[in-house]
Amino acid sequence: MKIPVRLIAFVAAAVVAIDQLTKFAITKTVYWSKEEPTYFFGSEHEPIPVIDGFFYIVHIANEGAAWGMLSGQTYFLSSIAVLVLAAIWFFRRQLGLDGKLAQVSVGLFAGGVLGNLIDRICYGHVIDFLDVHLPIINYRWPAFNVADCAICVGVFLYIISSFISDIKKSRGKGNIAR
Repeated sequence: MKIPVRLIAFVAAAVVAIDQLTKFAITKTVYWSKEEPTYFFGSEHEPIPVIDGFFYIVHIANEGAAWGMLSGQTYFLSSIAVLVLAAIWFFRRQLGLDGKLAQVSVGLFAGGVLGNLIDRICYGHVIDFLDVHLPIINYRWPAFNVADCAICVGVFLYIISSFISDIKKSRGKGNIAR
């Protein structure tokens, strides 16, 4: 079975473009230095409020993965990203990418991985700039970016598309048995 990759490539390219454009805009407009990132309140360069008390624009250099895990492991994280993208390509037939929802989900995921990989290669870190505070539980979510959003949405949509595919397969088998 041949898997059409046009939709996957289009979605991935769109995610990379939007991700890199937003990061470019952040690097050109929001102050950043290693000694004084725009992540802390009470400093000369504070986060920019979008919805005060809830959502801010910041400029952070994340040298790790999610929640800053594996900080400083740029080469390792870059290698993992390349391996994951290669595995998706190699196993594309087994991943059930014949449906449009599955293709969009993998495009989102791949675009997000590529967007963050570009940062790691060009800067040695990922540029994060979306900062959400949850005042009800007094929690500050770790800053993230467009690529991170695409990865999460892509994984979620892939899970949904897998459930839909399984339901269609089970209904198809049930109809044959009748």
